[in-house]
Amino acid sequence: MSNTTFSISFYCRSSKINKRGVAPLELCININQERLFVNLPIKFNPKVFAKKKKPADIEQLLDEYKAKVNEVIATLMKERVPITASTLRDYLRTGGTKSKTIKNLTDEYLVKIKSKVGKTLTEKVYRKYELVRDFLFEELGKDTELCTINNGHIVQCYEILKQRFLPSTSAGYMVKIKSMFYYAVDNGMMKTNPANSIKINKGAVKVEYLSSDDLARIRNLDLADIDRLDKVRDLMLFQASVGVAYCDLVCFDSSLIVQTNGVFTYTGNRQKTGIEYTTVILPEGLKILEKYNGQLPLISNQKYNANLKDIQRLAGVKTNITTHLLRKTYAHRMLNAGVKIDTVARLLGHSNSIITQRIYCKKTTSTVAGEVAAVIEKLGSTL
Repeated sequence: MSNTTFSISFYCRSSKINKRGVAPLELCININQERLFVNLPIKFNPKVFAKKKKPADIEQLLDEYKAKVNEVIATLMKERVPITASTLRDYLRTGGTKSKTIKNLTDEYLVKIKSKVGKTLTEKVYRKYELVRDFLFEELGKDTELCTINNGHIVQCYEILKQRFLPSTSAGYMVKIKSMFYYAVDNGMMKTNPANSIKINKGAVKVEYLSSDDLARIRNLDLADIDRLDKVRDLMLFQASVGVAYCDLVCFDSSLIVQTNGVFTYTGNRQKTGIEYTTVILPEGLKILEKYNGQLPLISNQKYNANLKDIQRLAGVKTNITTHLLRKTYAHRMLNAGVKIDTVARLLGHSNSIITQRIYCKKTTSTVAGEVAAVIEKLGSTL
């Protein structure tokens, strides 16, 4: 170590402060004019850290890190490992010169995501993170060290995703990839996020729904000899009359329906997000509930979607019918009947009306023309 110039210092930058008012402690390593920053797994208030006389607990922690650095340097010399900022960083992080791998990162990150299942996430959403992990293993290699991954690797991954999937799906993958690498940075596995500068394009969202003609074709189908499809059709029309997701339909309790201001309402909490919703059941939905004495003929989501395809084919409907499309159909019907967008958001259990407007609702040409015609009639020549 006689030819090695060495110093360390600590930073707690106000520019990196989070919502709780704290920022990560950074260890700055200077060896032979080579400078490298290591994020340490602890955060402080930058103003408190900036004081000349720091609290005793902070001073003690800094002394412990200094001692650790000196201990690592002694180990590197003993093992005849070149003493550089990089080797010192890797020893501090992992106890060895080899940095963590893609597998190390995804294993740790998925444990964190798994802990949210049943609270703020569903098992279905967790499965999407597993698919992202599998994609990274396939394209980058599970044993690839994180310190070797750069922006070019992630750009190439995004291009592959865009070739395989629709814009919304590839964007979903990229959001999760970014999140994983942010976790790596926050926990000292990487210095910077290689996906940070990549702009994610979610593409234009096409609002699809069943038109009134589509619904009429489905109602008028002769399914008397196909009992399973007759019941599925009732479920379809009910879902298009109440607007709930199928997982919420499974939990639907008709005893909770109440009459308010001349309409029948149902209040529940969405299975996916836990957000409360209050939906209005349209007359057709009430008739279907009455037909089954309040007990809907429910089947598994998989069988339901398969039967929807049969009904779509028999009715000659071009739009791809899914359980989610039926929810969108309800939203579309509400908006074009004159219900305000923020009210439709409440009916659907959305956290804000932006989601409702962007993904679920689109006013028809006749609705737009009718609204403008009403304004023209009201204002006349003053317009």
